[in-house]
Amino acid sequence: MTTSIETSGATVDEAIERALEELEEARENVEVEVLEDAPQARVRVTLRETYAGNARLAVMELLSKMGIVAQVYVRNVEDPVTIDIAGQDLGVLIGWRGETLRSFQAVVNLIINEGRTDRRRVIVDVERYRLRREETVREMALRLAQRARRSGERVLMDPMPAYERRIVHVTLDAEPGIRTESQGEEPNRRVVIWPDAAAAGRRPTETPPAAAPEATPRRSFADRPRYGDRARSGERVRFGEPRPTTEPPPADES
Repeated sequence: MTTSIETSGATVDEAIERALEELEEARENVEVEVLEDAPQARVRVTLRETYAGNARLAVMELLSKMGIVAQVYVRNVEDPVTIDIAGQDLGVLIGWRGETLRSFQAVVNLIINEGRTDRRRVIVDVERYRLRREETVREMALRLAQRARRSGERVLMDPMPAYERRIVHVTLDAEPGIRTESQGEEPNRRVVIWPDAAAAGRRPTETPPAAAPEATPRRSFADRPRYGDRARSGERVRFGEPRPTTEPPPADES
C-alpha cells in the first residue's frame, strides 16, 4: 500500500506542509521528492512503507467504503499497532458493547496481515472508547470482588470478549483473598470471581455465636414453699400463741 501525492507552494517547505496536512501524517513518516523549486515549488510526498502506515491506510479505505467521514491517526507504531478514529456520530462504528468495533478491527487485521510472515496485531479505537471501556471493566471487577468477599460465594460476570476478560484477571490478580478463572465457550465465555475459601470448596470460617447464658430452671407450683414454710428474718407468732418476751430473766436470789 503506497500513497503518494504532489503539492505546490511558494516554497518547498510550504508545499511539503500542504502534503502532510492532506495525508494527515508526520514528517518522519514520509519521503519527499522535490519536482520544482522555482518559480513555484512542487513536491511529491510518499508515505513510507511501514506496518502502522499500512494499517492506517486500511482503516481509511474501509471507512470510505462504509461512507463514514472521520480522521485516522496512529497512536502506537509498536506491536500492537494502535489506530485512533476521531469524528462525529461514530456510535454506529462502535455498536453494542463494542461488537461492531471488534468486527471492524478483525477485518483490518485480515487485510493488513494477508500474505505477511511478520504478522502484528492491530488495535482500532474510536473516540477513545476502548480506554473508557477498560476503566469501566476495572471498576466493575473490583466491585464484584468485594461482593464475593462479603458473601463468601463465587460471582459470575457477564460474557466478555477475551481482551476484557484479561483486564479482569490482571486487575484482580493483586487483590488479596480473590481468585479468578474463565469458564464456558465463546461467545459466552465469562470470568468467575472466587473468594479464597470458596475456591477451596468451603465457606469462609465464621466465628460461632456466643453461647447463651444458662437459664435458671423454673420451679413447678409443687416446689413452691407453702404458707408458713417460707424463710423469715424473724419468727412470726401464730394467732393465739403467747408473744415471746424481750425482758431479761429475773436474777437468781438464792
